[in-house]
Amino acid sequence: DTLRGEIPKIGRGLLDAARSAWGMDAVRTEPPATCGIAFKEWAGVRDALIQGRQIIVLRKGGILENPAGFQPEHSVFWIYPTHVHEAEQGLKPGERASVPHDAATVARIDTLALVESFRKIHDLDEVLALDDAHVWTEDTIRKRFEYRKPGLWLMVLRILKRREPYSVPIRPEDAGCKTWVPLER
Repeated sequence: DTLRGEIPKIGRGLLDAARSAWGMDAVRTEPPATCGIAFKEWAGVRDALIQGRQIIVLRKGGILENPAGFQPEHSVFWIYPTHVHEAEQGLKPGERASVPHDAATVARIDTLALVESFRKIHDLDEVLALDDAHVWTEDTIRKRFEYRKPGLWLMVLRILKRREPYSVPIRPEDAGCKTWVPLER
C-alpha cells in the first residue's frame, strides 16, 4: 500500500528555521515505500502533529531503554496513538484528543513521521523555550526532563497523513510504557 500524504501547513521553511535555530543537522529522510514500525505517542500530540501545531517530539526513553539511552532507532515511523497517561499527565488546555469508542482494542494509524533531525538537550531552560513548538504542559516537560537522568531527546519531524487509517488490533505485548511497536500486516 503506497502512503499518500502532505506536509501540514507549517511547511518546509519552518522545519529548516527550527533546525537552524536549534543548531541541528538535517537528516533529510524521504518517505519509504513501506514502514513496519510505530512510535507510541499520546493521541492529542498526534492530532497536533497532523494539524501543524506541533513539529517536535521530546522523548526520555522508557523503562527498557538500552545502555546508551534513548535514540531514535528508526528515521521513519508511524505514530501509534495512545491515551495511556494522557489525561493524568498533561497537554495544554484544549489539546485533548477525542477517544474513539474502540480505543481499548484498536489503534487507528494514519500518521507517518519522518525524522528531519534530532539531538539531546541537557538544559531545562532550553527545553522550556520550545513551548511554542509543542502541546505538552510545562509540568509534563519538567517531569520528563527530570526523570532518572536530566535531559531529553528532541526530534524535529515532518508529518505525512494517510487518507484512510490502518486499524491495528492492540496486542497485549504492545501495551505499557514502551516506545516502539512492530506492525504486522
